[in-house]
Amino acid sequence: MELNISVVLPCLNEIRHGYLPQILDNLALQPGLKQIIIVISPSTDGTYDVITQHPAVAEFKLIDTDATNRAQRLTVGIKASQGDVVLLHHPATLLPIDALSQIREIMVDDTITWGGFRHSFDFDHWLLRFTSWYSTTQRPHRSRILYLDHCIFARREALLDIGGVPDMDIFEDTALSNALNKFGPPHLVSGTIVTSARRFRERGIYKHAVLNQILKVMYHAGLDSKKMNWLYEGKSQINVNYDDN
Repeated sequence: MELNISVVLPCLNEIRHGYLPQILDNLALQPGLKQIIIVISPSTDGTYDVITQHPAVAEFKLIDTDATNRAQRLTVGIKASQGDVVLLHHPATLLPIDALSQIREIMVDDTITWGGFRHSFDFDHWLLRFTSWYSTTQRPHRSRILYLDHCIFARREALLDIGGVPDMDIFEDTALSNALNKFGPPHLVSGTIVTSARRFRERGIYKHAVLNQILKVMYHAGLDSKKMNWLYEGKSQINVNYDDN
């Protein structure tokens, strides 16, 4: 019997990177996709309008939520999902058009619980190429971690077993990977996603790369995720709504 796959797309002020219309088009064209769950926190930039005006909106399940961070939005979507497998869709990333068939092909092996796609950026630079290479060929095997822009997928029962995505303002994907590792290591499918390099380009590629490494040290030192995320995104509200803070 064919595995059913649910896709959860978390949204907060998603207009800035220009990917949202492309993501919706891409999802609408995915063969055999029966459930697309879009979880929207209050946005001020027209995100809701772009979603509700899309020609395929009837195929989407829209959930309005007061969730303040991406982890909470993803968990809301996981709980509302009905698929055997749930794909956690990064909101600035495009899937290969045959993403679902690739997932089904690997997940027929019932010893595999979770995985993701190979990584690439939408901007060409040697450091970004290295980052994608490391993210694809080294980190999944060395530390068994996938970041959300690999579009992590996992069996729904496993995600529910661990309580969804750990409620953190940043590094929630690292914590999620660590939680899923109790079921085994991640497995990458053959396809490659394309993710936005906007933050690197806006902040400066080298400056942003250094900040990422500093934040990793802070994470492993056990510092507060809210403070780390404030350093990461400031007032831009990339992942978290700080209106009430």
